[in-house]
Amino acid sequence: MLLIVCNQREKRITMKIAETILSQIKTIDPRALWAWGSKEYMRTSTDGIMFKTSGMVKWKGKVQIELNGSDLYDITFMRLRKVKGVHTCITDKKMTDVFVEDLVSVIDMQVG
Repeated sequence: MLLIVCNQREKRITMKIAETILSQIKTIDPRALWAWGSKEYMRTSTDGIMFKTSGMVKWKGKVQIELNGSDLYDITFMRLRKVKGVHTCITDKKMTDVFVEDLVSVIDMQVG
């Protein structure tokens, strides 16, 4: 019984972190998510969120934002490619220890 309660609490905390990340991005720049053509939002198994960028941007792929132990963010830019018939996730760039006020500018530099 205790395990189930702990798992439910962890899921709520992880979901709250994902919602907070989106809220912080919207506070910094209300149009940023729209400008990146972001869609297919999902929370990650750890403390974060992932979304796909599309539309008229210079870089299309998945952006993963994770809260790290230093209360800063790690941002990973990935693309899904088919290599020899197998779908593979390729990491283009990873930025660590990004301050909240730099979230939009760091993502914007990669995504465009």
